[in-house]
Amino acid sequence: MIAVYNFLSTSIFGDTELAIKLNAILFSSMTAWVVFELTLEMYHKGKIAFWASMILVVMPFFHLGSIFHTTDSSLYFFWILAFFFLWKALASNEMKWWVLAGFATILGILSKNIMVLTLPTLGLYLLLTDKKRVLSKGPWVYVLVSCLSLIPIVVWNFQNDFVTFKHVGTLGGVEGEKSGFDLVQSLKYVGEYIGGQLGFLSPFFIPILWLSIKKTKFSKDPRALFLILPTLVVWLLFLVMSIFKTVNVNWPAFAILTLPILMAYCLDSASIQWRRFALSGGILTGVLLMLLLFPAPLDAIGFKKILRPSKDPMMRLAGYKELATRIDHLKDSLELRDKEFFFSDSYHVASEMAFYLKGNPQTYAINMGRRKNQFDLWPGIGQFEQKGYYGIYLTREFEVQEAVKNGFSRIVMQENFPTIHRGDTVKTYIIAVLENLRHVEEVETGEY
Repeated sequence: MIAVYNFLSTSIFGDTELAIKLNAILFSSMTAWVVFELTLEMYHKGKIAFWASMILVVMPFFHLGSIFHTTDSSLYFFWILAFFFLWKALASNEMKWWVLAGFATILGILSKNIMVLTLPTLGLYLLLTDKKRVLSKGPWVYVLVSCLSLIPIVVWNFQNDFVTFKHVGTLGGVEGEKSGFDLVQSLKYVGEYIGGQLGFLSPFFIPILWLSIKKTKFSKDPRALFLILPTLVVWLLFLVMSIFKTVNVNWPAFAILTLPILMAYCLDSASIQWRRFALSGGILTGVLLMLLLFPAPLDAIGFKKILRPSKDPMMRLAGYKELATRIDHLKDSLELRDKEFFFSDSYHVASEMAFYLKGNPQTYAINMGRRKNQFDLWPGIGQFEQKGYYGIYLTREFEVQEAVKNGFSRIVMQENFPTIHRGDTVKTYIIAVLENLRHVEEVETGEY
């Protein structure tokens, strides 16, 4: 679905950075709005709803989906929207809310498959609060509507060797290379996972979450249970996964979305000291986020020593436009007669070049040992073999790989291109122009 969202926005605003980022802005804005509406629906108090939204928008995890248009951007929105409709359905038992929750879940699953966890979460909630409703019509209508999302997924996977399942298997450690269990490494994985989730929540909000859990009697308050259960289900699932492999910090982040509501409700009846602490913590979290996202203005007073450009999270975004401009210049100066193609050993770099190169040409990502991705489902550079084509190659390796060199008649030219971020060189690419593609022997991997 991320491709669909990008298609819609770029069709209106053109192939621009704004058109892509606009999706993240819209989805995050709608997510905060639904959090407000869900809080108002559950607690009927505008003050609690306002503070739930404010707590959400300063949480670090929320900013990733707000600034970068990833699968998480739309997942956040459809996750909270589904729970909004589910609460309406549970409160009224009107069929329309069950159906709407199902449609929100369909779009969520098609945006990111992990959205399917709404189904077992609802089932567990009903078992804990009202077992009789498990067999009632409404929840099963929701399940059946949600399962309509499987139709395009299954059909497409039949057509493409079930690569979605292989991809999920690789992420879960089922597919791909395996190694023996290492207790020390496992403890490291678990520690990184727990620390990452608490950091995404914000260290300043951890005491407030603890207060909320301590004060709330979940067995007697179905509203609080409804809010905490999605977090527990998702966090425990990924905690088990983290015993065996690295879990990226953003994978379970969507489960945090309901916690600001619980925290805001708790703060509404807490002491003035706790409310002041929450306000101070929110302001400090916001300030620290601004320093991380926009540190350059402070470099003049030595902030580089605290957050080095090479460690800056925004460093990953630097230099692609300049790199594409350089390649366009080389292409024109070498007069390749439009018999060239652009490729890389990184699908990130290939994707960025497809966006920034003049004319948005199709780019290619060869496999030198990486996990398979969407580029492996599309026609590759083999279509240019033995036809006199030049290849313009980009890599961050120390030198052009032998397999690439041997795949062409010769290297016409090669240069290093430094990426500058906040005045420092943070990445260096090799740009190589190679003549007459014969055949590049790629690496066959079982990881997706």
